[in-house]
Amino acid sequence: MICKKCGQKYSEGSRFCENCGTPVGEELPKTEAVNQPNIQLVSPGLSMGVDGILRWVYEMNMWKNPTLVITIWKVLLLAALAPAFLVFFLSLSDGFGTAILVFLKIMAIVAGIVTGLMLLAYPFVAIMNGGKYCVIFEMDDKSVKHIQMQKQFQKSQVLSMVVVLAGVMTGNIQATAAGMLAGSKQSSLSSFEKVKSITVNEKRHVIYVNEKLSHNQIYADPEDFIFVRDYIINRCSKAKVTYK
Repeated sequence: MICKKCGQKYSEGSRFCENCGTPVGEELPKTEAVNQPNIQLVSPGLSMGVDGILRWVYEMNMWKNPTLVITIWKVLLLAALAPAFLVFFLSLSDGFGTAILVFLKIMAIVAGIVTGLMLLAYPFVAIMNGGKYCVIFEMDDKSVKHIQMQKQFQKSQVLSMVVVLAGVMTGNIQATAAGMLAGSKQSSLSSFEKVKSITVNEKRHVIYVNEKLSHNQIYADPEDFIFVRDYIINRCSKAKVTYK
């Protein structure tokens, strides 16, 4: 089967092109997404499909919400710690105080470079994505998954894809899920029983869910935020919760 938009082949039975995400079968009308008989609306923007999984779409304004740029900045700084520590240990022969000064100097230089690069690169990334960062979330009693798409779409388009993923139209969850996940770029899964800490930042609409060696960011619109926050916290019995 050939996609009419990008010209690439997609698997038989797929509802969406696995390369560009364009609907290839009967597209679910966007305005009727939440009115389908087999879907339960549990919050204004959250729905539960026939598979019992909660799903929602979050569209971040990349110009107004700094969460992404702050996260990338932190990751780059953490990556710089390895060479900085290496230089620190090599400088110990000159004395502990000298090694500390060298370490701090390197981190200061790296922080300046990273900040400069972010200020230059982030606006281009935001423009390329139309100023929007649209992601899908799946959640049940055991875990929550953050799914990034290969290409950015309008929120209404992604919402239709999510409804089809739940098997509302065909009841074939496996087939629709396979087509959907084929169009994903990356996913992060957090198991509630392994979560060690949770940081809630309602102003930025983000909940940081942290396991021992992995971190996840869960976004929700204001009208859904409290529901998502409480749902996660109530299922992470071992987690320390912090509010910002």
